[in-house]
Amino acid sequence: MQSKWQVKDLIDLEYFLHQASAELSKADLPDELSSDRRLYLSYEKSHEPQFSRRNLIKYWLDEKRKTEKKAFAETHRLPGQGLAETVSLLRSLIIISSLFSGAALAWSLLSYGGRAPINIFTCIWVLIVPQFILLIFLGISMVLSRLGLTKSFKGIYPLISSLIQRLTMRTKLAGKNSLPAVQRNRLYAMAGLIGRQKTLYGFVFFWPVFILAQVFGVCFNLGLLCAAFLKLAITDLAFGWQSTLHPDPETVYRIVDAFSLPWSWFSSAHPTIAQIEGSRMILKDGMIHLATPDLISWWPFLCFSILFYGLLPRLILLATGLWQQNRALGRVSFATSACDQLIQRMRTPQVRSAGRAYASSHAHKIPPRQPDKAVIPAEIKTAIASDPAIVFVPEDIDGQFNNEDLNERIAHILGLKVINRIRIELDPAKDMAALETMLSRTPAAPGSSRIVILMEAWQPPIRETISWLRSLRNTVEKDTGLIVALIGKPVNRQIFTSADNTDRVIWEQAVNGLGDPFIRVENLGGC
Repeated sequence: MQSKWQVKDLIDLEYFLHQASAELSKADLPDELSSDRRLYLSYEKSHEPQFSRRNLIKYWLDEKRKTEKKAFAETHRLPGQGLAETVSLLRSLIIISSLFSGAALAWSLLSYGGRAPINIFTCIWVLIVPQFILLIFLGISMVLSRLGLTKSFKGIYPLISSLIQRLTMRTKLAGKNSLPAVQRNRLYAMAGLIGRQKTLYGFVFFWPVFILAQVFGVCFNLGLLCAAFLKLAITDLAFGWQSTLHPDPETVYRIVDAFSLPWSWFSSAHPTIAQIEGSRMILKDGMIHLATPDLISWWPFLCFSILFYGLLPRLILLATGLWQQNRALGRVSFATSACDQLIQRMRTPQVRSAGRAYASSHAHKIPPRQPDKAVIPAEIKTAIASDPAIVFVPEDIDGQFNNEDLNERIAHILGLKVINRIRIELDPAKDMAALETMLSRTPAAPGSSRIVILMEAWQPPIRETISWLRSLRNTVEKDTGLIVALIGKPVNRQIFTSADNTDRVIWEQAVNGLGDPFIRVENLGGC
């Protein structure tokens, strides 16, 4: 069974991944087993393979939360919990304000002094028509978005999301120098997640805003109905209709009959022609000619209008938002570079994201230029199925090594299974065409495949190389992981040497400048 994720879980995951990345960059590799490795071994004892990446990361997150709570006081709040509490408070405020505003509007509109009936057309225009227009606008936006004619929804929802992003970024800048390191890390995690929400998680962070909007709509219409029923119960209301255009009562009846179609099966769905004619108000005649049964025949029509055109659509949209949010959470692939590196740390003892030492059975035994302290076991358990990988090899170094050595390195260091290899010329048009041809023959599931680009670290990432990487990203699925696998200068006919640290940092800075959470740099060299 797949673990159930919530929005607050994703924020906490970003926080702990950011924390783990900062800790690894500051400290050398410890001699004992890493905490991530210990968690994996614990998970392995209580679960049957094959392990789901989704479940494993959720287990890691839950254990990290427990450790965090033990290390700090009970008042300690994780960013996910902080967001959940904020949303809960906001939801409560929305419910109270919408109920009050709906009740106040209906109460004032249905005020009847006994001198002239309440105009039913005014009630419909004020209470129903604006909501109906908003629903039509939302429907058109969704259709246009589905057809690809717009990049995203247009309207109030993205406006709210944009305001939240700007507020978060300003808060991040304000707390940069004033907050302690722990709180600053939590704030950075939340700000980074909100800033990259669409790239990382699609519409996961759109639906909470959408749901809150529907909660407002539902409670607003409940306020309208409650105030209307209370007014009807404690006062004697009279409804009529009038128009400067002097329409024929039969015309009004046909309009009202069409408007009442959703609840037409009720016996008192709307007034009859005689009741419509008997409730027509004429300014100079006053109320003397109007009969009471005709004047009160309109209230079921008004209540049904609020129910079917106000409350019911919002309930449907609220249920749709909750369902779509669960679907969006279920589609999260956890295929980002940070998640990939977490899986590597869990599966392999004493790992560092910068690369690990590796002894190839096909390579010459020579001392590495810069040995890595990581230790790779002779056999790595495959409790998690290896993701497929497509390897790009530049033509300059293609043919200088055998496939077995390359595949073995990628399997041990990156935990991937090579399914294909493409020779590239770093020409976007030719290389992307070759990739598309290959993908059409051997398609892989989006998010599960990785593309490994072999690069010589001593050759700096020039503008053309970065442009080529952008072209590659635009060609493949947005959640397909890209791994720039660095090797150093060849030594004694051995091409898989460790990349120089300075060269690796230069590559990391250039790749990080792309702002893509699904691309990372790894050291593939070392004997």
